[in-house]
Amino acid sequence: MLPLLAGCQTTYTQLRVTNPRGELIADWVARGHVSHVETGYRITAVERTDGPPSRGTTRYPDGWRTTVVGPYIHRWPCAKPAWLAAQ
Repeated sequence: MLPLLAGCQTTYTQLRVTNPRGELIADWVARGHVSHVETGYRITAVERTDGPPSRGTTRYPDGWRTTVVGPYIHRWPCAKPAWLAAQ
């Protein structure tokens, strides 16, 4: 027997792009499926935070389909951003 699911479970993933020295280029929060492609990862972004020197955060409440590219990309599961949960 299959377990019953209470509504849709949306997963969130954090992706961190760094340079070869380990310095932050950008942090991304993706909603849903993350696909590995030749140049990086195909995601639906809900948030992007730029690294120094132009630090800033951009939010995409409806999602933005994009590809995350960079020299080093680390990814891990994360919680839904608080600003998005409050909507």
